[in-house]
Amino acid sequence: MAGRKNAMLTTEDRRWLTGEKVYEGQHAKQQRYQRRRDIRERVYNSMLDFSILLDELDDEEWQEIFGEISDGGQHWQNADEDLQAGVRDGLAFLLRTIGIATLMRDGQTSEGTVPERMFTSALCRAGHRDGLLVDAVSLDIDATDVGIPELLEGLQSDEPLSAGSLYLLMESGAVDTDVVQECLRDQLFDEELEGV
Repeated sequence: MAGRKNAMLTTEDRRWLTGEKVYEGQHAKQQRYQRRRDIRERVYNSMLDFSILLDELDDEEWQEIFGEISDGGQHWQNADEDLQAGVRDGLAFLLRTIGIATLMRDGQTSEGTVPERMFTSALCRAGHRDGLLVDAVSLDIDATDVGIPELLEGLQSDEPLSAGSLYLLMESGAVDTDVVQECLRDQLFDEELEGV
């Protein structure tokens, strides 16, 4: 991941953010400050570039980058898993940026919140790009506020956790997914062998 070409993040940014690179010594504090400032500036400028890309990138270029969505939106063809994860996490990053967590936490449904306005506006712009007039947008979110420390306490006290809670722990980085995968592999293959 850190070895990819420079983009919104440089190779050094990726190495620093993922912990592969550590600034030490007399100037470490200044180096970390500079790295954070540079990242902020590139993220800001990259966001501004999306307006240009949305308006100016032709359909062939879209398909070259992202592949095609087919079967009425059911399948994404020619897009590798890393790209799909990047699009998912890009959307999550942007939704988090506009305060979607507050909307989900408060259970607000009235129009006029920043996430609803931005989401509606984005859907209208995306539709407009393909010649569609978006008449209405309905945003309905059902979410539960679950803290990672509480989930870890439940796990430690042998409370049964839902699949969603376990997924949240794995996504949070609090759990080593390699260890979970190994446990699942052992459990599934042991059960298969016992059934033979």
